[in-house]
Amino acid sequence: MKVGILALAAGALALAGCDTVGGPGVSSYYDCGNGTRLKVDYLSGDRVMVKMNDNPPVTIPADRSASGAKYMSPTHQFWSKGDEAMWTVGRMMPMTCRQVAVPRGM
Repeated sequence: MKVGILALAAGALALAGCDTVGGPGVSSYYDCGNGTRLKVDYLSGDRVMVKMNDNPPVTIPADRSASGAKYMSPTHQFWSKGDEAMWTVGRMMPMTCRQVAVPRGM
């Protein structure tokens, strides 16, 4: 009986960690529609490196967020929560992106 309770508790703790995607050495991939794809590498020091299609990657520091994970520089913003993200470059309209399991074309 105790083993079953411990197994349930361990499973609950493992699932609780699934709310946050990322951490040093972890990559996530997003499809933003219209052929735009992002590769997001979570770096140590609360930073991400975002590569959009064939453009050079940009490194963005973490910023405060009431919900989700937000990274912001003077020209770039990446905000994610669950399997959705918003990507903004300069003054362009933010793109809504959805996390994908297998990258295509990156």
